Amino acid sequence: MIAERREFSRAEREDIYYHLLAGASGCRILESVIELKLPDLLAKKGPLTADELIAALALHHQRGRKWLLMLCHLGLIEEAPDPGMLPAKYQAGPLMRAFWHKDGSMGFFYRDFLRFWRTSHAFDLVQVIRGQPVPQVPYPPASLEEAQKLEAWMRETARETVATIERALSFEGVERLLDVGGGDGTVAVHYARRYPQLHTTVFNLPNSAYLARQNIAREGLADRVSVVEGDFRRDPLPQGYQLVQFSRVLADWPDDVCQMLLAKAWQSLLPGGRVLICDPLADDNPDLTLAWESTYIAYDDFGVGVYKPLASYERLLTQVGFKILQVTRKHQDSTHAVIVAQRL
Repeated sequence: MIAERREFSRAEREDIYYHLLAGASGCRILESVIELKLPDLLAKKGPLTADELIAALALHHQRGRKWLLMLCHLGLIEEAPDPGMLPAKYQAGPLMRAFWHKDGSMGFFYRDFLRFWRTSHAFDLVQVIRGQPVPQVPYPPASLEEAQKLEAWMRETARETVATIERALSFEGVERLLDVGGGDGTVAVHYARRYPQLHTTVFNLPNSAYLARQNIAREGLADRVSVVEGDFRRDPLPQGYQLVQFSRVLADWPDDVCQMLLAKAWQSLLPGGRVLICDPLADDNPDLTLAWESTYIAYDDFGVGVYKPLASYERLLTQVGFKILQVTRKHQDSTHAVIVAQRL
């Protein structure tokens, strides 16, 4: 995390203090960029001078210039590469290009998580932690509409996760895989196309299972991918698998639920079978952990400490009866780690 339990020099204290405040400042700047639709303006009009930007966005002249300076500091805008151009013109910077598409629309993940983050942080935190009732976001989703929203997010962000898993694990020799909480079957469909020997079972709640069956039928893969409905908090998992996968699942649950799920996975596996966990680790992703955990405070369906360090996974797996075979830490192209353990 940001600060471990130790003494800090004055410079270290100030660095940590300003790091926390800078996060809040950066968020307010980001929100203003979205509200003013600056990426859309630059996508349509091309590089603009400071005066042109201020006029187009109806900004106060001096305050607008201060705001543009902050955007430059953050990498949201940059001077266009024409040193002879006077006055200088500004274009989308590296951070804006990373978060927004060329047409000025924001990437799905960034847009949707920011919506969730802003909703959560609109509440009075002091009153929330004192027990003030707030409108709850049901988790897991209870209706088909809620499931569609969740699975759309999971589908849009699946490519990075699958690439992370495939960098860490070879599926050679694996013929039966259980994908617990496997969304709308997007990952299972990918596996079916990539690994001809593999049959995958998607285990999920009824509404998500319905979406998975539609997806699998549309792809013509019903003979390679099957779906079993169930609530993994209450129901046993189907049995007879060589590999059980928890991809972006255990990070949503506290330790006691994770231990229960890993025990069910142990029962689901054939002797010598393996369990695969693909999650962001808290000790690899301190800012991600702080951002997500802070949004969960107001929502009582989320437990305490859902994002966990590697040591917690190692302890849970060992307690259940797994031997850890492999840990692949966070990659430059992913926030996720992959842990593979074998049933003893």
